Amino acid sequence: MEQLPKYRHLALLSLFLLNVSLFAETDIIEKENRLDKEILNLYRDIAKARDLLSYEQLSSLPANTTITFIGTYPNRTGIRIRKFKVDPDPQNKNRIKHSEEKSILLEFNGSVLSKVEIQITTEDTEIEQKTKTKITDSTPLDDSVNDMVIQFSGIDGSDSFPLSTLRNDSIKQERNDFKKDFYIKFLLDFYSQLASISALQKSSGNPNQKKMFKQLNQSLGY
Repeated sequence: MEQLPKYRHLALLSLFLLNVSLFAETDIIEKENRLDKEILNLYRDIAKARDLLSYEQLSSLPANTTITFIGTYPNRTGIRIRKFKVDPDPQNKNRIKHSEEKSILLEFNGSVLSKVEIQITTEDTEIEQKTKTKITDSTPLDDSVNDMVIQFSGIDGSDSFPLSTLRNDSIKQERNDFKKDFYIKFLLDFYSQLASISALQKSSGNPNQKKMFKQLNQSLGY
């Protein structure tokens, strides 16, 4: 009988710890739902890049940026935007010490964003190491972000796995950290880049259209 309070204390402690664990798990799920919503909103914003498909040629681009289209004008179905960063060797300016290329591919099925693929390739010539990471979301506008696939290759080999396999619990929030600390920041970076590209096209305009309007305006002189 004397041990009953001890067992009762342990039972209450176990119940308390269970409630704490449940609250923590609920908080993690709610956090992930918020992150997923932010990613889906960014997808919708980035999908505005479809407007660039209507330009036969892009007149100007930000520095260290290239664009390639999927398909031929006027029946294009996608666009890939690449950004480059190159660090020359301070001992030899003709030699590259480190380079990085990151890109985003946006594909469309009609007017709907149907695929998002990002790639990051880094190369260090000093240690002759090259790494490549590709992340593909083949259903970007569905309710699940965790079905995207991550592929990695480097000096130690290669691997491929869905995002859903990353741990996301009270011990480690790998999935939430990936979304918050990398993926959302990457999308924001390219959303800003897309805004710059679109602004450059609108400010420079279509040369043929400009020529046409100039001729029409001149025709009003008599």
